[in-house]
Amino acid sequence: MAGITNTFWIGANILFDLETGRTSQVMLLVNREDDATTFKEEDARSYLAFVKRRAADIQWSLARSKTRPDMYVIKGVQNV
Repeated sequence: MAGITNTFWIGANILFDLETGRTSQVMLLVNREDDATTFKEEDARSYLAFVKRRAADIQWSLARSKTRPDMYVIKGVQNV
């Protein structure tokens, strides 16, 4: 029986606390490349290193964005 593969991308977002107005920058997993955040290459490499340290059981990589070829997305593949 073959394993199941989950594929997802990194999305970056800003959350606003409605009481205080405080903001938090967060990263989340999205299911479609179209929903991924695009990054400049230098930023993408920095964020890639960040997520690799925190989710080592996932195979992380950079890919050129299909919609913005001068930008990059961060892709994760997990075998379960």
